[in-house]
Amino acid sequence: MPDLPLLLAALAVLLPLARCFGWAFTRLGQPAVLGEISCGLVVGIALQTGSGLPGSVETALDAFAQLGLIVFLFGVGARLAPSITPARITAAFVPALGAIVVPVALGALLALLLATRHAPAGVTPFVLFAAAAMAVTAFPVLARILAERRMLDDPDGRCALTAAALTDAAAWAALAFVAASVHNGATVWSMPALIPFLLGLTVLARPWFGRALDRLSAPAAASTMVVLACAGAAVTGAIGLHAAIGAFLIGAAAGRPASRHDAAAVTAPVVSLLVPLYFVLIGRKVDLGDLDAVLVTETLAIIAVAVLAKGGGAYLGARLAGQEPRRAAVFATLMNTRGVTELVFLGVGLGLGVIDSAFYTAMVAMALVTTAMTGPLLNHLERNKVTRDA
Repeated sequence: MPDLPLLLAALAVLLPLARCFGWAFTRLGQPAVLGEISCGLVVGIALQTGSGLPGSVETALDAFAQLGLIVFLFGVGARLAPSITPARITAAFVPALGAIVVPVALGALLALLLATRHAPAGVTPFVLFAAAAMAVTAFPVLARILAERRMLDDPDGRCALTAAALTDAAAWAALAFVAASVHNGATVWSMPALIPFLLGLTVLARPWFGRALDRLSAPAAASTMVVLACAGAAVTGAIGLHAAIGAFLIGAAAGRPASRHDAAAVTAPVVSLLVPLYFVLIGRKVDLGDLDAVLVTETLAIIAVAVLAKGGGAYLGARLAGQEPRRAAVFATLMNTRGVTELVFLGVGLGLGVIDSAFYTAMVAMALVTTAMTGPLLNHLERNKVTRDA
């Protein structure tokens, strides 16, 4: 079969299949992303039994998925920007510090023990990446959880959202540093492109940009934002950083000025169509053939350290900030949500070559477990509160 019909057939199968798996998992009370990853695992196993897809079709599917990722991270950056204000940073600084420092420290120690097996680009980039990955909180998933539970305007919800914005901003900054250290010699000629890029970020953060967007129709505003996301991704990709970093930074700058066009809302159709495909492909990259007794042990250790470090660090930070135990426990549970952001982060690390497929598989398992824990733990804390109040 020619490549174009085969590509279209693959899209016709994968897109609705991802939706079906996502819907099934939401019916079980879990995020749709868990279903999409599971879909990728099933598809990967099915393709292993046959001849697989031609390389050109695989490349085209990855291009569609990467476009979805770029637009998605643009929206994440835009949603994150309003949470980083002086007042909110002051209130969330100590809790966020606990949710950053403890996971980074324990994650670095664990990475040093695992580096001999899983550091293809060297120990230093691997340790830096693993430490940053342990500190990630899934900002988009957290925002959705807070919205569903009507906690967005609650002081606890605002604190958690701002703390997640701070931790994710720190993690992405660390990822940019890792990417630059890995590709420090290959793209020296393109580094001057950083200057107009950074100037462009300051321009997009100006109030007039929001007023200019207000004069556009919703389709025109959506097109403008997709163009900006792709342009930012192209610049950082050419420099040697990952394309996702540029899209994220452009979104954070464009999300500053107030506009009637919400970046996440107007780009939602593109994200809704293509991001499930990205997570299906993430699931396909999980190599279950890597599983052996040693990797299973390492995976359990990673999950234990991730939960203890993120939950414990966030709880400690919240308590030091004066929150009572139950509020601190809710904050810790929310901050332990890895979800989509962690999976994207891991995909970038695998693409950069700083982690191997076995470590990637273990970390994906950790992200899925910590995401699945969030809803049941919050329900348990809510039941305890109702029981005490009664």
